[in-house]
Amino acid sequence: MKIITMKIILLVATFSVFAISCGNDQQKATKTETTSEEAKHENEAAKEKLELNNGARWKADSSTNNNVKNLQAIVEKFNSSNDRSISAYTSTATELQAGLDKMIAECKMKGPDHDALHKWLEPLIREVAKLKKTTNEQEAADIIKKIDEHLKLYAQYFE
Repeated sequence: MKIITMKIILLVATFSVFAISCGNDQQKATKTETTSEEAKHENEAAKEKLELNNGARWKADSSTNNNVKNLQAIVEKFNSSNDRSISAYTSTATELQAGLDKMIAECKMKGPDHDALHKWLEPLIREVAKLKKTTNEQEAADIIKKIDEHLKLYAQYFE
């Protein structure tokens, strides 16, 4: 009887170790796939670099230009204040997100100009998402600086 009980315990222990190791392999495979997808997306974004339209700026409609001015005003308002708390950064991120949402909802552009706008817009969307999530004041300061610099690039690429 003791031998049968010992065999059952050994069999259960072996099966448990096997099941746990298989689960870890599945988690590793999933994590590797996720990392590969992120790297692939970043590589595609790098290929999709914004460039001038044969040396000329892209044409944007008045709605887009006004929405960009609104986004710039949000950052200027933040920069002119002395509040550098996480809540100030979060509030600014919320305002920027609302501005982006409005810009996207009102977008009527089409064709290559629209495609160029998306190349400019996508990095901005990513930075605003990072700003919304951060809880570190220094990281938030770095992100808002990137957002400010990116917003200033608009005039170089669009008219």
